[in-house]
Amino acid sequence: MSSAVVLDIEGTVSPLSAVHDVLFPYARDRIESWVRQDRPGTREVIADVRSMLGGESGVDDVVRALLGWHDENAKHSPLKTLHGLIWEQGFLAGELAGVFYPDVPLALAEWHRLGMRCWIYSSGSVLAQRLWFSRSDQGDLLGYLAGHFDTRNGGPKQDPASYRRIADAIGTAAGDILFLSDSRAELDAAATAGWRAVGVRRPGCETEFGVHPVVTDFTELGVRTEVA
Repeated sequence: MSSAVVLDIEGTVSPLSAVHDVLFPYARDRIESWVRQDRPGTREVIADVRSMLGGESGVDDVVRALLGWHDENAKHSPLKTLHGLIWEQGFLAGELAGVFYPDVPLALAEWHRLGMRCWIYSSGSVLAQRLWFSRSDQGDLLGYLAGHFDTRNGGPKQDPASYRRIADAIGTAAGDILFLSDSRAELDAAATAGWRAVGVRRPGCETEFGVHPVVTDFTELGVRTEVA
């Protein structure tokens, strides 16, 4: 049994369609207006984009870069920060809700009962993660989580150094951390850092997981996930 579990979101605890078919279009439709209307938080986003672009980048350049990164599904932190700001409006307005596979709330509850701390590590911003778990189709799941990591406070998800950084941050030995993801590259990076890495093959997943063990849902993990 691991003392800590770290979870990916897309394709692991939530269907990819819930993110790519709902959240992403919602954000894209609003990116330009948020930047041009100087909404709260966007000045920092614009400054970060300009820093990445270099030179004297105008607002048009910033908008074009953000839309391009969005369409490429780039994991750049300024874009993810802006996504979170936009989605916050949607969640608070009741226009958006987190969507989870049915085994996930049961697993979170059981891990919590057993004293296993659970963390989220996703390319989506910490703000977006908290909204996704607190306002979901399964109720408020935020209380089951010990904390959140994104590419800003955790680092790139395909870099082993990120997993070492997170292990230090949560004060847990690498071998005592179980990482669950549908991404082979992320699992490889976690395993290189000494974590226990397990692939999650949800419906429609075509990932080749290589040497990593694979489960189709969290009931197969060897830790009870039934309601006690």
